[in-house]
Amino acid sequence: MSSASTVWLNGRFMPIDEARISPMDRGFIYGDGFFETIQARRGKILWLPLHLERLEAALCAFHIPLDPAPDWEVIAGRLLGENGLSDRIAAIKVIVTRGISTRLGLPEAAEPTVLVTAVSYEPPERLYAEGCKLHVVKEGFTSPLAGFKSLNYLYNLSARQAALDAGCDMAVLLDPRGRVTETCTGSLLALTDNRWWMPDSRFLLPGTALRTLCSMMEKTGITVCARAACPKDLYAAQTVWVLNSMIGIVPVVQIDGKPVPKPCALEAAYWRERLFA
Repeated sequence: MSSASTVWLNGRFMPIDEARISPMDRGFIYGDGFFETIQARRGKILWLPLHLERLEAALCAFHIPLDPAPDWEVIAGRLLGENGLSDRIAAIKVIVTRGISTRLGLPEAAEPTVLVTAVSYEPPERLYAEGCKLHVVKEGFTSPLAGFKSLNYLYNLSARQAALDAGCDMAVLLDPRGRVTETCTGSLLALTDNRWWMPDSRFLLPGTALRTLCSMMEKTGITVCARAACPKDLYAAQTVWVLNSMIGIVPVVQIDGKPVPKPCALEAAYWRERLFA
């Protein structure tokens, strides 16, 4: 991704070099905040209502009110234009923190910090063509914050590094009971005995791309069920896909050195095109 030249910070558009956030901001000190990464394709912003629904649910749960809420679509549209991204694929990132407060716990946010950026995005063409390799991280587990897109992202990053160290592309995360949840960067969808399923756990992030795909598949008569699964269930699947709002769908070819029998790359490409249409 290339860097942005113009950002929107706390109600103002400004050059990124002029953007300033206090060192006392709780987002910096504690990771006390949330974010969404949203894809735009040639000026069209994908699944914005779903992203905002998830963001608003997190802000409500952790007492960070935005009243009134910014006009996200207008802000994003102007950032795309000012950063020369209106005819390209871009990643729009919305970050909201509690702002500055010296009180402990989750104090009511008097002045939340709100930042929106837009940068160019290059799709992972190699993974589309070759498929990705997954590594199941069995040291550690996801936190109770996993259901929200929190700025507390260090475990996901460390899991990603463990996958890279193992010669893989992405990490599969487990919950405290050792059940499969998602990858370090996206949702999981699998096919076993000709039935599509997704992991069921309260320790995972509700994925916008997965939610959209399931709705599209169900309209064609394909049912996707949620089921509790352990790593051996993932190893036994005949097809596994990774999804998020930026990559769309990437087929998996290997999990911990075990080949996935039917990556279904052409089918993944078909649904990816429909997702991004």
